[in-house]
Amino acid sequence: MKEQLITIVKEALDLEGETVTMNDSFDRFDTWDSLGKLSLIALIDEHFDLQLSDDEFNSFETIEDLYNALEAKKS
Repeated sequence: MKEQLITIVKEALDLEGETVTMNDSFDRFDTWDSLGKLSLIALIDEHFDLQLSDDEFNSFETIEDLYNALEAKKS
């Protein structure tokens, strides 16, 4: 699921060709704005069938934080 999440983040934030790791902070990406966040939320819902609130999303600093929240919701 980690590789799939990184692929989704790259797609949502238009980061094709960039190296993205689980430790990356969302703020590191120039395309991390309200539109990028909405795109990521939509792709997560589409690929994982999991919904995250805006408040939850605002609490994530890294992709790993997002991954951990998705794992917790899957259980």
